[in-house]
Amino acid sequence: MASDLGSQIGGHAPGRLTGFSADTGECLGGIEVGHAPLTITSSPDGCLGYVACIASSTVEVIDLEAWQMLARLDIAKRGEAGAHGLAYIPRAA
Repeated sequence: MASDLGSQIGGHAPGRLTGFSADTGECLGGIEVGHAPLTITSSPDGCLGYVACIASSTVEVIDLEAWQMLARLDIAKRGEAGAHGLAYIPRAA
């Protein structure tokens, strides 16, 4: 059975996060993120975006108003494919 290198984890180019207005469909901005983005979530106020990228095993933290990367968290691989799940848990007030 031949393998398809393009579909294997690690054979991906960087991803791109693009946002659109829910009202008009207008493109609001975009930014390059890590390789093979798999899970995306945002803060409840919509100001921050979080992108888990499985092939690069990173989580990108994006300012969704300025479309700038605020942080890149490198997630150590411990036998799994890489960063691939997110949960937003608000901190206590």
